[in-house]
Amino acid sequence: MQFGFSTYFCMHKSIGQIVDELVHKGVRTIELSYELPHVLTMDESFIVKANGLREKGVSFSMHGPFFEINLGSYIDEIRVVTKERHKKAVVLAARIGCDPLVVHPGYSFLTKRVKKIEDRLRVKFIEDLQEITAYAHQRGVRIALENVHMPYFFFYDLREFPELQQSVPGIGMTLDLGHAYIAKRTNGSKDPEGEILDDVCAIGIEKVFHVHLHNNKGDRDDHMFLEGAMDMKRLIDGLKALGYDRKVVVESFEMEERGIESVLERLNAISA
Repeated sequence: MQFGFSTYFCMHKSIGQIVDELVHKGVRTIELSYELPHVLTMDESFIVKANGLREKGVSFSMHGPFFEINLGSYIDEIRVVTKERHKKAVVLAARIGCDPLVVHPGYSFLTKRVKKIEDRLRVKFIEDLQEITAYAHQRGVRIALENVHMPYFFFYDLREFPELQQSVPGIGMTLDLGHAYIAKRTNGSKDPEGEILDDVCAIGIEKVFHVHLHNNKGDRDDHMFLEGAMDMKRLIDGLKALGYDRKVVVESFEMEERGIESVLERLNAISA
């Protein structure tokens, strides 16, 4: 496995500063966030810098945009802007060599309330995802759809993924373990870690392009790492046993609050 960190959780430093700090501490896997504030300074000089680091063995993934946008929105203007922003992220990911590009599913607050509208918006979401995936494929970028822990998103339950992939051939999954844990606990699971691994086994480990790792207490998306109720080591060991050997990106606010060293120490204990 290739363990690394997301730049999104170090907002008080420039993108150049946080990348330099991670590399200095020996981190060789970095997820760039195509969101504020860092996206504002991912200019030509940063692209040159990132490619120079890649030549030295640093690998990058990219988290696509997610602020104020919605794939499959019932407002057509939002759909247009959403796809434009994702396509810009694809272009940047291609120039830096990021693999994969993480995409959040669309959502509807009418989910499980007005089925006719929900079904129509799901169709629009699939259409938008198909367009972005095709655009990315032409540029050599893989799309990995992330499961989100709130049930009004169009990829909430891990078991929904095979149908989504059938509708959008070529996509993979970003398995967000923290989100999956909350979803399992919300639905009353007595063994959420076991159920997550069972779901992944049923889906097929080859369909997991990417993993996000963070912790919580089962009821809120805290993005902890040093604390939390989820057994992270059990999940990492379970994914290893299934054959997963790709990127595992830590997403934790504690990187900024308590220092990268403390999070890195905990990660080393989990991944040993």
